[in-house]
Amino acid sequence: MRNPRSSIAAGLCILLLFFSFVEIIDAANYESTDEGFARLVNWMSQHGGQVDTRIDVGISNGVRGIVATADIEDGSQLLFCPWELIIGSTSINNQMNGEADMCKVVQDMADEIRLGTRSLWHPYLDHIELPRLPAMWDQAAIDELQIIPPSQDATRHIRWFQQACNGPLDDAAMRALVAFISRANEVGMTPIYDLLNHHNGKRNAKLSIVEGGVQLLVVGGPVRKNEQLYLSYGIKTASTMYRDYGFVEDWPSAWNFRSKTGDNFAFVLFPDGVAAINPTGDLLKNIWHSNMSLIEYQALVEMHMRNLALADLERFVVSARGHLDGFPTTLKQDDVILEDKRISLDNPSLSASSVDRSSIEDLVSAIQYRSEFKRALNSAMMYADAMGKSLKEHISNQDL
Repeated sequence: MRNPRSSIAAGLCILLLFFSFVEIIDAANYESTDEGFARLVNWMSQHGGQVDTRIDVGISNGVRGIVATADIEDGSQLLFCPWELIIGSTSINNQMNGEADMCKVVQDMADEIRLGTRSLWHPYLDHIELPRLPAMWDQAAIDELQIIPPSQDATRHIRWFQQACNGPLDDAAMRALVAFISRANEVGMTPIYDLLNHHNGKRNAKLSIVEGGVQLLVVGGPVRKNEQLYLSYGIKTASTMYRDYGFVEDWPSAWNFRSKTGDNFAFVLFPDGVAAINPTGDLLKNIWHSNMSLIEYQALVEMHMRNLALADLERFVVSARGHLDGFPTTLKQDDVILEDKRISLDNPSLSASSVDRSSIEDLVSAIQYRSEFKRALNSAMMYADAMGKSLKEHISNQDL
């Protein structure tokens, strides 16, 4: 069965050749301040679930995730959630499948949200922290993306819900829809499981479906004390990750753009400006199925780049430079605009209006995202240019 996130995003299947990583939390310096997690664990235990006592919620730089509070052995069960606590699939033989089932999950969750404290799932639903996705923005914030994806696809999931589910999109339904987009897995909404962050290269936990419900297991080796536990959301581009989850992955981040001549380009960016231009399916599969060090990833990318033709490298550089020159603002100008918007958030008058604050926060997010894209494209252009010059020199030396 397809992952519900991927099912909703059908039509973008070409983007599934890419992958992404969530922003890394410095788990060694995490601070547990989440009292709601203790209540959630107690609720889970009271209804037949099991939660390993060696995990806790860690918060660093405002980002929340699950961290090991002690060493955990490979293969350990971190979580068992019975079917009764899952909003979606109801048994191993009755799995969520297709649009009708996905609509039901969103609508059922919206009904439970409306019930408030009377809902069985209140400890779970009350604990969910939702991102402000582009689907929730006004047109002014969308315009700040400067036509960079996902600007033209920001409301995709709202359109899907209105067309496929035929339900009212009130505050409860919107909250349920955003929760489903950003947190659902193949069986539906699974409490505690969805607190884990995403990192393809450091994924060390995996969902397993069993007779009585679902398990979350440690995979790929033991987890050490203070290490974060990661899931994988799948192989997606940065624009899809931003649209569906509200963040730009740290590294490697996969980007794409269309040049003025209509050519499509893709690149995957690593730290230190290392970039894989026009990544092949084999390269992505190699990275996707590997747990390598950053140095090993970068060496793999460099080998790929050295196998590209000089003409391909030069074409990318020219197209990237033209694309950057075509934006109405430069990176430096974006930095100034961004700082002005952040200063406006400190205006005391905003505290009386959550709507005004949310609008400015959306503008800030959009400007940050477009800056990230420009910075990534500039880094990839510089790396491709350097590789092209190196290749040119090598060719020249061979001709001597």
